Amino acid sequence: MIKKTHSEAVLLYNLTMDKFFNPNNPITVLLARTFDLILLNICFVISCIPVFTAGAALTAMYSVTLKMAEGEWGYIIKNYTEAFRKNFRQATILWLILAGIGAFFAADIYILYYVLPEQYLFLQIVIWLLLFFDVSALIYVFPMLAKYEQTCKQLIKNSLLLGIGNIPLTIFTIVILGIIADLSLHNGSLMILFLSVFLFIGCALLALLFSVFFRRAFIKADGSEKD
Repeated sequence: MIKKTHSEAVLLYNLTMDKFFNPNNPITVLLARTFDLILLNICFVISCIPVFTAGAALTAMYSVTLKMAEGEWGYIIKNYTEAFRKNFRQATILWLILAGIGAFFAADIYILYYVLPEQYLFLQIVIWLLLFFDVSALIYVFPMLAKYEQTCKQLIKNSLLLGIGNIPLTIFTIVILGIIADLSLHNGSLMILFLSVFLFIGCALLALLFSVFFRRAFIKADGSEKD
């Protein structure tokens, strides 16, 4: 009797373990996907350390998350490093150009608010509009580089058109990033929390979220081009 009970317990244990470690088990899938995102996030953060490589890092991360959005969860490190090397030169050029332009407009806004007399504040409308276009290009240009083979000029032009053609998505992306930045700058505790999350998994998770919407925008744009 005792032997039979022990056998049943062993059988139940084996069945439980087989079910838990089954590749199709929802919990196993969730853990695997989470680990992939953590691994991708680590690759991205390390790649961004020199700062000037941020464009290549963003392109490599989006090349992986766009595939994730399509249901393709492959070799994270291999896919990331291949995309990083392949797009490094073009992504770095785009990053330096667009980030430099953005910094220039941001400096202009600072001068308008804190240096020049109030009668020049009307100029902020034009500068804010130009800054919006620049940020729109920054949002779309690296996912586009990850998906399409185009020249830098074509990528900047098409990213601007995509940003204007998908205003709700563009505003949604800017608002999400703006809220995170604003909360971090005005609350030390939240800054530490966001920093911890983004160093751990946040960057990859946010890129995956955006990639779901970018993928739809790309499909829409490809469809309109064929028409």
